[in-house]
Amino acid sequence: MFLTEVPFKSNGESAQFYSDHLEFNGKSVLYDEIETLETRGGTTVYTYFGIPMGRGFDGGVFLKMSNGKRHNIVMNAVSVFGIPIIRNPRKIEKLYPALFDAVYLIVAKEMAHKCIGMIREGATVEVAGLSINSSEATSKAKSSKKATVISKENYRECQLTSDYGVAIYDKPGDILWSSSVWSNKNNLLIPYILDNIFG
Repeated sequence: MFLTEVPFKSNGESAQFYSDHLEFNGKSVLYDEIETLETRGGTTVYTYFGIPMGRGFDGGVFLKMSNGKRHNIVMNAVSVFGIPIIRNPRKIEKLYPALFDAVYLIVAKEMAHKCIGMIREGATVEVAGLSINSSEATSKAKSSKKATVISKENYRECQLTSDYGVAIYDKPGDILWSSSVWSNKNNLLIPYILDNIFG
């Protein structure tokens, strides 16, 4: 079933989202076969002694399939003194949020269903740096701090952050855990999984 179409290039090139697959650049990608989902979207303003010289947007959706193949929707753009060198950054910046929303609301949600099913059957799954089972989600311990344990007793909600990451909050509203700024592989699955298991 067709759900929505989202342009990702200023020339009108778009991605078509269906209930079970995504189509773009002449490719058809089944959600069930995606192993890793990663998104990126950020603007950089290049200056010289405080004077703006250029602007860049680094964005896209990056999919690694279970067979090892990769499919990417690349939205990079660069301009110098307002003149587009690689596409127009301002136009691409405006297109990215709609693409991100569709990926989060459709692709990530469908991918999360598989993990939720496995957890409910007794498995422990590794998602975006969290080990999640039916009783708790545990972050990997870092050298500077202890591992975080998230459970039905302390879980309040999961929210998307301004930089397209994920933050988990405890009952009083403090941050328990947030996704890495260096890697956001499959982080968009976390809200769906935790809301279903602990919500």
